[in-house]
Amino acid sequence: MPEIAFMTEKHPSLPRLMIVSSGGEHFSQKGLVLAQAQTLARSAPVIFQVREKMLDSASMWRLCSQIAPLVDNSGSILTINERFDIALASKAGGVHLPESSCPADVVRKTARKLLVGQSVHSETTALKAASTGLDYLLFGPVFHTPSKASFGPPQGLDRLREICEKVRIPVFAVGGITPEKVPACIECGAWGVAALTPFLDAGSLPETVNRFYSFMQS
Repeated sequence: MPEIAFMTEKHPSLPRLMIVSSGGEHFSQKGLVLAQAQTLARSAPVIFQVREKMLDSASMWRLCSQIAPLVDNSGSILTINERFDIALASKAGGVHLPESSCPADVVRKTARKLLVGQSVHSETTALKAASTGLDYLLFGPVFHTPSKASFGPPQGLDRLREICEKVRIPVFAVGGITPEKVPACIECGAWGVAALTPFLDAGSLPETVNRFYSFMQS
């Protein structure tokens, strides 16, 4: 696949792997986000998206302020799900918007230096979102996964290919992604992939990251 030209003011290149946090920081997996951030220094660069919707604003700010320097020093990019106010306050590198979030062009006016991406689940929303000044799209679910069941049945590789062919910004595939499924996503035109479950063991995170990247090169 030809390389996609990508430039932002802060980041001259975009990692091709996104790690999404567990969402359980408020309950059973307290401390996991910090442990994951601490191990990123031993891995290839990634986008680390903190998606902890059940934390209150003060707890989110404390968590993100704690891990932001760790992620930045590792060469990875910290993004905060939806809360661009917390992304700015904690000096994170970016914000990731849900499909129904505040429009990306509005966010861009307020937070010009943040990397801004958005989740999309259809061709219509992908085309609309790609025209609003985003840096990337997150499309899925591509494969079956319980965590994305609320977004409907898997979209499949053919739909992923259609999206990648019709937008001019990088697309990350999400939903049921394992290292073995990476080559098929890249062949469809995806810039990279995103996953949650494979990275829940913070101790083995660097090795898992390297495994994902090895399948991108195969």
